[in-house]
Amino acid sequence: MPLQKVELRPGVNRESTSYANEGGFFAGDKVRFRSGYAEKIGGWENINVNGSTFFGVCRMLWNWISKLNQNLVGMGTSQKVYVEQGGTYYDITPLGNSLTLSSNPFSTTSSSRLVTVTASGHLTAIGTYVNFSGATAVASLTLNGQYEIQSVPNANQFTIYASATASSTTTGGGSLVIAKFDIDAGNAVYSSGVGWGGPPWGSGGWGSSTGAGVEMRLWSMFNYGDDLIFAERGGEIYFWTIDTTSWSRAVTLEEKANTAIKGTTLGAFASGVTTIVLDDTTGLDTGAVLSGSGIVTGTYVTTAWDFSNSVTISQATNASATLSAISFSYSGRHVPNEVNYIIDSPVNDFVISCGSTPYDPTSFATTFDPLLVRWSDQGNAYEWVPATTNQSGEQGLSHGSYIVTANNTRQEILIWTDTALFSMQYVGPPFVWSFTLLDQDISIASQNAVLTVNNVVYWMGRDKFFMYSGRVETLPCTLRQLVYNDINYDQLSQVAAGANEGYNEIWWFYPSANSTINDRYVIYNYLERIWYYGNLNRTFWAQHTQRIYPFATFNVQQAYLATSINSSVTTIALTDTSTFPMSGTISINSEKISYAAKDGNTLTGCVRGIEGTTAGSHEQYAYVTFNVANQIMLHEVGNDDASVSPALPIEAFIESSDFDIQDGQSFGYVWRMLPDLNFTGSTGSSPSVTLTVRPRQNSGSNYTNADSPVVTRTSTIPIQQYTGQVYTRVRGRQMAFRVDSTDLGVAWQMGMMRIDVKPDGRR
Repeated sequence: MPLQKVELRPGVNRESTSYANEGGFFAGDKVRFRSGYAEKIGGWENINVNGSTFFGVCRMLWNWISKLNQNLVGMGTSQKVYVEQGGTYYDITPLGNSLTLSSNPFSTTSSSRLVTVTASGHLTAIGTYVNFSGATAVASLTLNGQYEIQSVPNANQFTIYASATASSTTTGGGSLVIAKFDIDAGNAVYSSGVGWGGPPWGSGGWGSSTGAGVEMRLWSMFNYGDDLIFAERGGEIYFWTIDTTSWSRAVTLEEKANTAIKGTTLGAFASGVTTIVLDDTTGLDTGAVLSGSGIVTGTYVTTAWDFSNSVTISQATNASATLSAISFSYSGRHVPNEVNYIIDSPVNDFVISCGSTPYDPTSFATTFDPLLVRWSDQGNAYEWVPATTNQSGEQGLSHGSYIVTANNTRQEILIWTDTALFSMQYVGPPFVWSFTLLDQDISIASQNAVLTVNNVVYWMGRDKFFMYSGRVETLPCTLRQLVYNDINYDQLSQVAAGANEGYNEIWWFYPSANSTINDRYVIYNYLERIWYYGNLNRTFWAQHTQRIYPFATFNVQQAYLATSINSSVTTIALTDTSTFPMSGTISINSEKISYAAKDGNTLTGCVRGIEGTTAGSHEQYAYVTFNVANQIMLHEVGNDDASVSPALPIEAFIESSDFDIQDGQSFGYVWRMLPDLNFTGSTGSSPSVTLTVRPRQNSGSNYTNADSPVVTRTSTIPIQQYTGQVYTRVRGRQMAFRVDSTDLGVAWQMGMMRIDVKPDGRR
């Protein structure tokens, strides 16, 4: 028979059997399609060059450029908030409580890293970081610096792990220890029981398919000019004033509003009174902070004020005044103090909270409404009190149980509840915003599962994919069964969408059924309207970047040894492995250890002292790190996994669906293949791929007698040359072929293969 072209449709299809998808591709990993032909994806490397890393699992990245041309990335993790610049991660986590501890607050146990800290009324949570200063040595330990809180036995004590073991059982630390706490940490993943740090969500709530649990920490974030506004789901709104010199910590938007002067008037009052007379109360609101002669610092207008010129205040005056200048702030106490999601309106310049505490002039402690949309005044992030002189306001939504997320499009803001999609459009005063129900029978996988590209909105639902380009439509997916039949619904809130615009791709990362972390991805190529998939651990992918390369985060929550180990054990128990991959390499002190699997919080199949290190004994609570440091990864850089040194090859493959000769009437004997490949972009001296032909007798039988010749590039001058033909000995009614690469420095793209097939009987 003459040579036969193997013409294959681009994209991977798993919606039918391999044979039913004849003429297409059925499986792949680390492979994309460009101009209709399969090729290996690009490599990745750490953004960091100076050893800097970060704590917690990152669930938000926001890239912006300041007026001084500083390229910054805001990062929200399960434990902290950072701004990255030049590969260094700067901690801007808001501070919570601050205490001066009683004398000798540290209690140690001989030969143990565990330290109990006495701090009356500490109000902190497990996983939160605390910074000690002023401590003197105790049991050969000086505990100044930053530590992760490991347990909270009661309201007056918590524990930390020191960097070394104590020399004795004692108490100490001196009488001048100051403890400054970050805001409480959140969960790294969804936990079905009572977890630490995160707020409880009701039965069957956000992210859970099985009932009550503790949700992982999620952030929303955007730049407000040069500054950064961000909020934790179920928490407050924070404001970071750009400071790339000392990297000062962020504060609550309430605090910012309370320190921003809104107006000045004249006041008259006696000393020691809680009602003062103001000449003009225009612009004054309950909750506004007052300042001036005779006014105690921190005094604010109480909700008992009847909006007359006689104003009730929270603290008695400490001096009398006659027509003295009194300044008043915006009312930070009326800034939403609990939100589900925040978003800006970049064209119309509003700050918008989706799911919010409502405004009530008579109360600073209103009940959270998960379907309420509130917005600030136009161009003023501090003003949240509705008035005829501004455009702040609020509107409740009519469908769903809670707001999940929101996304900016060209002429509207889209808002998703758990069951519906709304359009929010600016109409100006007096209504300011109009709301339209677009669809009331949709779902969305997570708050980070949506992305807008070229004015089309794409998102991953709980059981299918959607798109919106003026109307809501189901996005046809040739991998729907593959994705939704193998997904961990308890961890669905980890789903993260990202754009790789150079290749016209939208990536969704999600956790497979047996994984507690994102370990899979599915890609939609919106130019070619095709799908493909693979395996990769990424917690977030930056959606809109101001940098050359697309970037995403790989990270795990740090852990500690649950028990001491000797140099020979191959089963190692850690304090928490929920964010660790199913297999990999860890480091304890200077030893590197590979593990083959996880069983709860235990690593099994461990191989000790790999990569030239020496197996040793390690004490309980020793620090354990994953081999790949918590980093932002730059993608489409080189051809390899350069997240570690030395770099590792990216193992990539693509496999066709079955094809046959004359509908399988006769067996075919493939004795020769003519590859059509190029290795453009390879950095290896002799890049190669393996071609595998896999025959079988019928659709229900196993593949047998596969033949796997190697195709190697031999020259690039004057033209790219490689193995011209390979010889095989393969016989079957139907067969598939596969292209694999497993070496460093390899880049490849398929063309159109040809095979030489001879009829070979009917049985």
